[in-house]
Amino acid sequence: MKKLTIFIITMGFLSTLFGCGQNKSNDTTSDNSKIGPITKSVENISATKDQLERRAKSEEFCKSKNIPIYKNPNSLFVDSEENVTIRTKDEVVDRAIALCYLELKSENADKKMLAEFDKKYNVLAKLTANEKEFALSDNPTEQQMTDANWRAESYHVMLWALGYIDNLKYANEVCNVADDVKHLFSRTEKEFRANAKLRTKNEILDQADLILRLDWACVNARVKNESAPSGLDTSVVYERHYSLNWLIKFMNQDWDKVTTDT
Repeated sequence: MKKLTIFIITMGFLSTLFGCGQNKSNDTTSDNSKIGPITKSVENISATKDQLERRAKSEEFCKSKNIPIYKNPNSLFVDSEENVTIRTKDEVVDRAIALCYLELKSENADKKMLAEFDKKYNVLAKLTANEKEFALSDNPTEQQMTDANWRAESYHVMLWALGYIDNLKYANEVCNVADDVKHLFSRTEKEFRANAKLRTKNEILDQADLILRLDWACVNARVKNESAPSGLDTSVVYERHYSLNWLIKFMNQDWDKVTTDT
């Protein structure tokens, strides 16, 4: 995939983007995905009306794409609406800025440019402890670079949650990094925060339920030594699942501790 190249023009923070894309291939044998356990059949959830309706809608989508469906009707649900409190707009804005920075560093962006990015958006204050270690390292490991590079997909989800992207397309290809970065670079932090419109709990839960089922299908295929069904990109699916679980405060896990059990 093409590299993301950024030129800093003048003493301000103007940027021109030429090309896009993560520097990671689609070879999922060495990607950043961490396969969680498949839901145990002994689980027996008394699903609420909104959980059942959300599952039915997700399964209809899966059927339209010939994606296998989890058969046990009593397990594999996201929490009901009444039990979910989504992240605040300010939390999501901060996370979007942090993730965008991580992706840029993973592209070996110029140190001066990264310093200007940090100054303009106060990035270091928004990073987790693990992220700060990577951000401040002059010699990050190859795995750290790969993981940070794939955070472009998480940044994409945050842009969607903040209303900057209309929809999350089918998870069979990576996002357009250059287009995504422009949503932030064309604004000050104050403008980016003010113009954001956080999506409703219902919208976010719909996507969380769908990605849960897509990830289950990917994990199920892996267990069977099969390719991911219907062209799904397992790394894109994983990053979306990770990000959406954070958005719905799955098990109240902090960003570095988010799990993607299926």
